[in-house]
Amino acid sequence: MDIWLLAAQLALGSGATPLGMAETEAPLPWSGGVANAALPSLSDPELCSTAVNPNGAEACPARGSGMATAAPQQRSGSMGAAARWPRPEQVMTPSRRPTVPQIDPGARPVTGAQLYQFRAAALQAGELYTQVAPYQYIHQWQRAFVSPTHGDWQALLAAEATAMAHRQGQAPLTVMVGDSLALWLPVNELPSGQLWLNQSISGETTTHMLGRLHYFADTRPQTIHLMAGINDLKNGVPEAQVIDNLYQMMARLKQQHPQARLVVYSVLPTRLREVSSDRIQRVNRQLAALATHQGATYVDLYTIFSDSQGLLRTDLTTDGLHLSSQGYTLWQAALASY
Repeated sequence: MDIWLLAAQLALGSGATPLGMAETEAPLPWSGGVANAALPSLSDPELCSTAVNPNGAEACPARGSGMATAAPQQRSGSMGAAARWPRPEQVMTPSRRPTVPQIDPGARPVTGAQLYQFRAAALQAGELYTQVAPYQYIHQWQRAFVSPTHGDWQALLAAEATAMAHRQGQAPLTVMVGDSLALWLPVNELPSGQLWLNQSISGETTTHMLGRLHYFADTRPQTIHLMAGINDLKNGVPEAQVIDNLYQMMARLKQQHPQARLVVYSVLPTRLREVSSDRIQRVNRQLAALATHQGATYVDLYTIFSDSQGLLRTDLTTDGLHLSSQGYTLWQAALASY
């Protein structure tokens, strides 16, 4: 008898199921309950365990043999029963550990929308933005993308002035009136020991400022700083009208706050083609005479901010008009003297 035929008859007589003809196997834990899903090779010794493979030895061939052998004893570290596996929520890896967002204490608004939202948030909380650090309200202003309107800024300044009038008490107060140059004056580096109220709006002309000086009429400032006129010249307003508006502003502030010291700053130089140095210097000469006539203190910043050609020094500006951090440091040194 053929030896291969004899081997087949012995196999059939013993009731063993040839490899590849096993009954439907129980699904593995990761198979989602779907029988006969694509499984890893059963020749892997890690899977030859009755805990993982219900068919045990019948489906696990011995190494180097095509015949089935008894399942090897489960080794330490091999995969255990599905019931003993930890639940996903019990597994904590370094990548899953919750982290607390780090907030930079030096963070501050860099856009008009962010600055407006910061000041509005502080005011809503019963505080003034000049007395708190920006990071305290960073969650309110960091994602501010909608630019406020000119009317929004006017309403905010009026509300801040009203709040200051109610809480000033006997504390000394300094008011700043101006356009974007004064708006972005860093308050964290201003002289301490006093309150600061910034009544400046980006893009405003002297006509705009003249119409809102009454916002802070109920406050009692010791000093009022005024810098204005560059937007007028940039927009083509005649020099005579600029001088007249500045004269009216000084006269109204002296009448509204007779106890306050009024400090008037020269118009700063620029690097803009539409604003010549000659025009700025003519306005400044008349402004100095008006300040003396009104009993105000005139501070000439034009000379120290301009280069040999009469233009704004490149190290003091970001765009030829607005000031860099070095520019504000230079201005703050002058502020500390008054």
